[in-house]
Amino acid sequence: MTEYPTAFWAETFSKMIGWAANLIVIYLMVLRFETISNWSAYEVLLLYSMNATAYSLSGFFMYNAFGGLSQHIQMGTFDEMLTKPVNPFLYLCFKGFGTGYIGNLISTLTALVICFMKLNISLSFLSVIYFLIIIFGSTLIHSGLFMFTNIPVFWFVKNDALLSFRWALDEFIRYPVSIYDRWIQILLTLFIPMAFINFFPIQFFLKKQDFIGFNPIIVHLTPVIGLVLFFSGYLFFFWGIKHYKSTGS
Repeated sequence: MTEYPTAFWAETFSKMIGWAANLIVIYLMVLRFETISNWSAYEVLLLYSMNATAYSLSGFFMYNAFGGLSQHIQMGTFDEMLTKPVNPFLYLCFKGFGTGYIGNLISTLTALVICFMKLNISLSFLSVIYFLIIIFGSTLIHSGLFMFTNIPVFWFVKNDALLSFRWALDEFIRYPVSIYDRWIQILLTLFIPMAFINFFPIQFFLKKQDFIGFNPIIVHLTPVIGLVLFFSGYLFFFWGIKHYKSTGS
C-alpha cells in the first residue's frame, strides 16, 4: 500500500464513487414514491447507510479472510496458518485485512451524518455511545454471517450457493422489513437475524414503532444478537478445523 500509493487511493476513490452511487439511486427511488411503508427517503437512506457502515467495518477483517478460505483449503495454503504460534482465527483475520474498505466507510459515514442532520436527530453524549454500541453489534452480525456462509467449505470446499443466498438476503434489509410478507419478516428476525443490523435498532433514534408484531425490547437486542452470532461463528470455525483434511501438498 505504501509502495504503490496511487493505486491504493485510486481504488479507494473508485469504491467511494460506487457506494455513493448506490446511496443516490436508493434515495431517488424512495423520493419518487415519497414514502415506503411510512418510511421517508432519508429514513430509508439511513437504513442503507447503517447496514453499509457495519458491513464495511466487518469487511476490513472478514471479507478477504473468509472469502478466500475456500481457495486456501483447495490450494493447501491453510496448512501454513495452522503452523503459526498464534490463534489461527486471529491470524486469518489479520492476514487478510482489507484496506480497500476505507473508501466504502468514508461514503457510508458521510451518508449517516447527512441523514441524522436531515432528520433532525439530536444526539447526546450517551446517545452517541449507544449508537456506537449498536454499530459494533451490527458489525458483529455481519462478521458472523461472513463466517457461517464460508466455514462450511471445510466440508464442501465450494460454497457459491450459500454466498448467493447471503447476498440476496442483504438486498432485503436495504428497505424496511415491514414491507415484506410475514414469512420474510420472521426469517430476517428469528432465523437469520439480519433485521437487527439496521431495521430494529435505528427505530430507537427515529422514535418509530414499526416492530412488525414483536416486543418493543427488540430494538435494543442488536449487541446481544451480534455477540451470540459472532462467538457461535468463532466456535464453528474451530469445529471446522477439527474436520479439516490437508491436501498434502
